[in-house]
Amino acid sequence: MITYPALISRPKIFARLTGHTPEEFDYLFDKFKSAYEEKLRSRRFDSRRKRADGAGRPSHLKTWEDKLLFILLYVRIYPLLFVHGLMFNLSESNACYWVHEYLPILDKALGYAHKKPVRIRGRGLDEIIAEFPELVELGLLGDGTERPTRKPQNKDHRKSWYSGKKKRHTRKNVLLTRPDNTQVLYLGKTQDGNVHDKKALEEEALSVSNIRDPVPLGLDLGFAGTDITGLKIVIPMKKPKGKELTELQKSQNHTFAQIRVRVENAICGVKRSHAVADSIMCEWHTVIKKCNISLKTGTLRLKTN
Repeated sequence: MITYPALISRPKIFARLTGHTPEEFDYLFDKFKSAYEEKLRSRRFDSRRKRADGAGRPSHLKTWEDKLLFILLYVRIYPLLFVHGLMFNLSESNACYWVHEYLPILDKALGYAHKKPVRIRGRGLDEIIAEFPELVELGLLGDGTERPTRKPQNKDHRKSWYSGKKKRHTRKNVLLTRPDNTQVLYLGKTQDGNVHDKKALEEEALSVSNIRDPVPLGLDLGFAGTDITGLKIVIPMKKPKGKELTELQKSQNHTFAQIRVRVENAICGVKRSHAVADSIMCEWHTVIKKCNISLKTGTLRLKTN
């Protein structure tokens, strides 16, 4: 059985299993505990409640540290619930129950730690610029990323979720990051796999209104033709048909690629979590579907600060 005291004494293994160092774990721990206690307080005033606090069997996850370890390990490794239950001496049904209990709490804890990216459709980027005013000069980087999912039973979904690029059924999100590190500042809504990156970005209805000069947004050639209010779209130069780029243009493209690779590094960091990189096993469940990539982008921001 995996427990916090046994694992914390081996920092390298702890980091590989949870994706975080003991120091990052400690930073998140207080926020997780506060978020969980808030949920418990709300339950006390539920009119349907019939039992006092503490009733029922003692939990196998005895400490707050074990509870946080349980859910961080799940997000990092994304094992079958049967296997996850074995690691913590729980039945498969109990493991399933606690995963669905703790995922929203971890999501809220990252919000308390101010590590969650903006994720409300139609909300402008003004709040991000206000928090990081240096982005007016540095700009932003953007790209789309796809997550594999199981073949849906719904006929319409089978067609709309199929990605011709990946040759399988996927779900797509648009990310915006800083150009000087891998912090994910904006996470777009989850969209169908057959939606083009350009259309996915345009449907986010982004805008910047409180800045005099447009903020640069670096994208790849797949976003050519994108027009967003308050943003200056920067893309590499495309080779003309039947001609070659000049040495200066090649040099400029090379320099731009060295900067834009940051967003690729951010996506790589997000996909170190098997909950994002592997096929979505619980697409039918709203909690799992909405939280996994939001959680991982938030925990990546925890690492980059």
